[in-house]
This record gives sequence, structure tokens and C-alpha cells, in this order.
Amino acid sequence: MTISTAAVFPSRPAFTAAAFRRGLVAGLPFLASYGAPALVMGVAYKGLGLGFVPAVLFSLLVYSSTAQAVTLGLWALPPPIAAFVLASVATNARYLVMGAHLHQSFGRFGKCLMYPILFFLSDGSWMLTAADTERSGPDAGYLLGSSLPGWIGWVAGTGLGYLLPLKATGPFAAATAVLPLAFVITLLPTQWRGGRFIVPWLASAAGGLIAAAWLGESWAMLAGGSIGTFYSLIRGDDA
Repeated sequence: MTISTAAVFPSRPAFTAAAFRRGLVAGLPFLASYGAPALVMGVAYKGLGLGFVPAVLFSLLVYSSTAQAVTLGLWALPPPIAAFVLASVATNARYLVMGAHLHQSFGRFGKCLMYPILFFLSDGSWMLTAADTERSGPDAGYLLGSSLPGWIGWVAGTGLGYLLPLKATGPFAAATAVLPLAFVITLLPTQWRGGRFIVPWLASAAGGLIAAAWLGESWAMLAGGSIGTFYSLIRGDDA
């Protein structure tokens, strides 16, 4: 996805209350769109035997729907830490592209300001901020405001799902199983950048199918995502 940043930006970085409020209002739908799948995540964590506090902390501190969904399929005791790390890197590689794009507009902001804000970044808030930056110039207040509702919805949804009298069986077991696929499908429109990129997508799909056949279904996304990402890096694809 290519987004132009041709707007004339102010000479000083901005963090305004007005932009924060504007971003917060724009991001309010994320409360529901992130909170709904987080309900399933909370039920799934309860089914794994996690306590309420660790389950909520997982979403509060990790805050990665794709990585958390994938690691559900890899869960075991003792936890396979190396597999968790690889899964998180593979499923969140797109944030390298988002971060590079944001740096074009927010690179002059202090790291002490930007790093805490970027913790709350999501696919949705990145897209909102990119569009707002084109219209009004870079304002870190908007980035923070548009990012917070998604994080709040994800954490609150996880906690609520855990507390509800539901079990990770029947429909919820099926919902948990399709969570990784559902998150990937929702990301496809934002990641498509033309026919040239069909090859890494096909390579990723082939890698996932082979991994599912030989290693198990839980490794499909990890293997597919890694192959597609490394193929694009080797080919030198632009962000």
C-alpha cells in the first residue's frame, strides 16, 4: 500500500489536544471491532488454564491480535518460547513497513514521545493517521487518540471474555480455531499493493500448506508468513 505524504508540514512537531480528540473520535469504532474478537481470546485463555490476571496482562502488554491468535495454536507446557518468538516476528513483520512510513512524517519527534505512543499502534490507527497526516500534517496527538480505543477494546474484551460463564468448547472452540485466519483475511485489503506482489503471497501460501501437512496446522501461519516475508526482503521490495 503506497501512501503519499506530499503535504506541507509545520516546522515544529505537534502534539495537540484538538488532534487527540479528533483521533479519539475517529478510533471509537475500534472499541467494538477489537473488543469482539478479544472476547473469544479471553474464553480461549481461560480454556488453556491461564489465570485471569495473566490472561489480561497478555493482551495488555503484548497487544498483538495476530501473534496472540497464532500462539494459541502453539500453546503447550512448557511453553515453546522460540516458536512463540518466531511466530510473533513473522506475524508482525508488517509493522516494519508501518514504522518506516510513519518515520517519514514523525521522524523529527523525540523518541521519548514516540516510542510510548507506538506501543498502542494498530493497523486501523496507522491507516487513520496516514490519511490525517496528508490532510493536516503530522500530529502525534491524533496518532495516540486513534490508537487508544483499539487497545482498550482488546484488553477489556479479553477480560470480559474470561469472566463470562462461557467455555472454550463447541462454537467457541471453532471460533478460536479460525481466529488466525480471520485476522489475516481482515488485513489482506490493506496489504495488497499490486500484481507484482502475488509471487511472495503465493510462496507464503505454499509454505503454509507444506508446513500444515508436515508439521501440523498450528505451524502453517508461522511458516507461510516467514517465507513470504523473507522472499520480499531478498527481492528488495519497497515498503
